[in-house]
Amino acid sequence: MEIVVPLIIGLSLIWLIGRGVPWNAKLMTIMVTLAIVILIVALERGGYWPEGWRR
Repeated sequence: MEIVVPLIIGLSLIWLIGRGVPWNAKLMTIMVTLAIVILIVALERGGYWPEGWRR
């Protein structure tokens, strides 16, 4: 399960690069992805993550 998220992120970036998306759109995609990851980690560390989703 730990490999799924990085795999999806990597494949989506390869797809964006292959489609000729402008650099500012790629940068925004990376920034939004990192913000989501940081939010999830902060919620989990803060104890706000639902117990049923923890491993």
